[in-house]
Amino acid sequence: MMDQHDIPYEQRRNPNLPFGYWCIADPDGYPYLIDELGRRWPSLREYIWCGRLGMARGSNWEFTAMTEFLLAVLAAIDRRIVHIEERINDLFGGAWDGERHYASWLEGHKLAEGLTGDLTPEGRAILVALASTRGAEAAPIPIGLPTVAPWRGLDGGDTREERERVFKVNAAFAENLPGRFVREQIGREWGIKLIGAPEGANIPLGRVLWTMTFPDQYARDRLFAWLVHRIDRWEAWTALASKDGAQAFTEHILRLRFADETIDLG
Repeated sequence: MMDQHDIPYEQRRNPNLPFGYWCIADPDGYPYLIDELGRRWPSLREYIWCGRLGMARGSNWEFTAMTEFLLAVLAAIDRRIVHIEERINDLFGGAWDGERHYASWLEGHKLAEGLTGDLTPEGRAILVALASTRGAEAAPIPIGLPTVAPWRGLDGGDTREERERVFKVNAAFAENLPGRFVREQIGREWGIKLIGAPEGANIPLGRVLWTMTFPDQYARDRLFAWLVHRIDRWEAWTALASKDGAQAFTEHILRLRFADETIDLG
């Protein structure tokens, strides 16, 4: 008998819906989900991690950390603009062997197409399911938000209207994040600020964690577009800037920004 996983996911399931949409609530009234094999799962994430991927659950803290890390990796692959070396530095602490092992694991489970490929339909369905089941204290993960194509040189105005439209959509999404980047005038210069979560009992105010200024609007928007491409990392970057300071964050994104650049010896 053919293993159902030998049949492409999109031929077995509706790839436009989150993974696990076929599960039903336990009719006995217990807070469980029942899969097509009759197995009961306390949550959709446990069905994905333990049932589909065959991984050990571990403690509550370990389980949350492992599924959140899987979500972060899938989101980075889904964004496509985040290349392999940047992903290794930002998510794997520079450990190439760790990233290669994880990529092989994803490919073995048919969730991604190799080290530098896209997510498979099942991988994306799992991404949607994990992003939809984050805890109330966690920030949302963007899926399918508009993004802007990279550009070179000075902008003569042809792409500015489209750029502003995309930035506006992302800004609306970022309102729900614990930290967000905003474009603001800083004195007479064009600037970007990283603002942390609002604090204070009476009038909560967001603390400015990091700033950078630019000589012109286009130079500012070029970096802001790079940040928007990586909006799923804003929560982690806010925590980094808050804990280690503005200089540590500057050094971190500088490493990421040039992680995949080729060396021109000409």
